[in-house]
Amino acid sequence: MQDETKARGKKNMQGETKAHGGKGLQDETRNRDFLGTMPIKKLLWKMAAPSIVGVMAYNLYNLFDTLFISVGAGMDAVGGVSVSFPLFIFLSAVSSTLGSGGACVMSRALGEKDYEGATRVAAQTFGTFYMVAIFVTIFGLLFLDELLYAMGITEELLPYAREYMSIILLGAVTSTGFSSLIRAEGDGKYAMYIWVIPVTANVVLDVLFIFGFHWGVGGAAGATVLSQVISMGMSIYFFYFSGRSVLRLSWRHFIPNPRCLREIILTGLPSLVQMSGAAVSIIVVNRFLRRYGNLPINVYGIVSKINTFLIFPVTGLTQGMQPIIGYNKGAGKAMRVRKTLTAASFAVAGYGMVVFCVTLAFSGWMMCLFTPEAEAVKLGGHVLAIVNAGLVFNGLQYVLTTYLQAVGKKYRALACTACNYVVCLVPLVAILNHVYGLEGIWYALPLSAMMSAGVTFAMQRGV
Repeated sequence: MQDETKARGKKNMQGETKAHGGKGLQDETRNRDFLGTMPIKKLLWKMAAPSIVGVMAYNLYNLFDTLFISVGAGMDAVGGVSVSFPLFIFLSAVSSTLGSGGACVMSRALGEKDYEGATRVAAQTFGTFYMVAIFVTIFGLLFLDELLYAMGITEELLPYAREYMSIILLGAVTSTGFSSLIRAEGDGKYAMYIWVIPVTANVVLDVLFIFGFHWGVGGAAGATVLSQVISMGMSIYFFYFSGRSVLRLSWRHFIPNPRCLREIILTGLPSLVQMSGAAVSIIVVNRFLRRYGNLPINVYGIVSKINTFLIFPVTGLTQGMQPIIGYNKGAGKAMRVRKTLTAASFAVAGYGMVVFCVTLAFSGWMMCLFTPEAEAVKLGGHVLAIVNAGLVFNGLQYVLTTYLQAVGKKYRALACTACNYVVCLVPLVAILNHVYGLEGIWYALPLSAMMSAGVTFAMQRGV
């Protein structure tokens, strides 16, 4: 596919430049060259900082959303939304697979100065996502109760989960603004805006719908969908009307191209496995927790949200490093690729150690922010300290897997991601739960992270 897009891009580049305002396109192209020339540490910060801010805003929203639902609808509502969250993750996994796969392929094409190929990749990504999203909506609504029972829902929590996910599924086609493709072009600031502005609107709408209109979990879901509509509108504006994009999309780019789609999907599969694997891990853990009652399920839902928030700088850093590695891989600058990987690895390892120490000191206080129930605070503080012992290893695993994905080693990246969420975690949860009961489930989480980080480190050597 790369050979095909590269050849077509070179053949059509001159014509594309003339057709779309030659000087303007050349100026935009030069603006993207900083990905291959700027000093690595400065470049990594330039690309990662907007991503970190965007991810922080999204994860703050997740925390506020959980807090608002807890206060406005009760702990059972939090549990219902938490148990149904894997279905939300599966939906997000579709956009993440296509977005990350498209971004990686597009970054390498831009590094090769293949603008026609990069444009085709973006168009194929858009078209495929919207077709899949419509299918997910129909299938999910038809079999919603069956899916929720499969995820370990209890009868008490079912009404909350059903109400929440019905609305989320109806808004599936709006569930991404393709910030990864915008970031692949080097426009990190707009990629940040496409997170921060909708998330801010979401928090405001949460307050209005949950506390003003007393719509409970339905209000939270409605606020989420409306904020997604804003994100989708910002994406359309960027690619079609803003003049900021180097791409010049036309209808011919949307004609299905099997070779292009194959490369996008195979490259994005690690992201699918990562998000789907996260959903599977939540389902597995919840099914084991169900035998111990609602309290561990509710606590695990809050702990997962807190832990997701704490890891947001790692997520933002990997998002920022992906276009740097992809662009320089396409441009043949191997030394810059390795320097980027080294700098990112040291950064996430240091951050993970700091956060673990902070969690040990303040885990109980963190839980108090979400629930006044003494029993939940006690158990949650204990679980937080255990789970975040694996944060260093989670961070390193994310960085190394993103590196493999960005340089085109899709099968290695896929194997490493599966190792993290399925191959290591599921057996560990089963074995340790059998031996140590509830406590064994909690310890399986950091042990799985440590094992998968070791496997990923071994697989990236020599790449």
